[in-house]
Amino acid sequence: MKIIEKEDNQITFTAEIEESLANAIRRYLNQIPIIAVDEVEIMKNDSPLYDETIAHRIGLIPLKMDKTISEKTSSNLKLSVKKEGMVYSGELSGKIKVVYDEIPITSLRKGQELELVATARIGKGVDHPKFSPGLMFYRNIVNIKVNKNCPKEVIEVCPQNIFELQGDKVVAKNTERCDMCESCIELCKRKGKKDAIILNPTKNLMITIESWGQLSTAEMIKKTIEILKKDLKEASKKISK
Repeated sequence: MKIIEKEDNQITFTAEIEESLANAIRRYLNQIPIIAVDEVEIMKNDSPLYDETIAHRIGLIPLKMDKTISEKTSSNLKLSVKKEGMVYSGELSGKIKVVYDEIPITSLRKGQELELVATARIGKGVDHPKFSPGLMFYRNIVNIKVNKNCPKEVIEVCPQNIFELQGDKVVAKNTERCDMCESCIELCKRKGKKDAIILNPTKNLMITIESWGQLSTAEMIKKTIEILKKDLKEASKKISK
């Protein structure tokens, strides 16, 4: 495993792993219990948006997870605003905190008011996207073979800037960035040099995991694998009977 890029809410790494297992991990991200607003009671809404739209927006606001939150957790967030201007997610108050304070909910004019109570509960992304902790996607890393007759124009045509000139020879660098768009191959074909570049997918995968903020990417990976292992163990027991 090799980490390519790491940010606060995203990690990209390479690993030699079967695509079927990578896909299982990807799907099991939505089996992680996540807290989100599940019910909204609106007492007053003078904004230009319907009650249903307000409720939908609040439901998709990511909420912070911590060790005190369990599958039985149910918590209220209150919002009571009477001001002119935009109403933001950070104005929701309660024991559960929002991940991002500046998500717009609606706008109010002078004298208008918005008052509501939102109930947050635990759920899973497999049941509704609002409970999703993030996403994962992957692709094969490509082995690039560059032959002597490769035209120099591929350096300019490659959108990932993979090729460079060393002396009079075109070479490939940072091959993990290749997404097999085949722009280089198409150019070689037009130049009458069909086999100047050969792309061969390897068994290594480039995997990217992005978090919506409820959990860190490390926690997402850990919890996903724990749940997958548990289900595989349970399935193994049933098969062996």
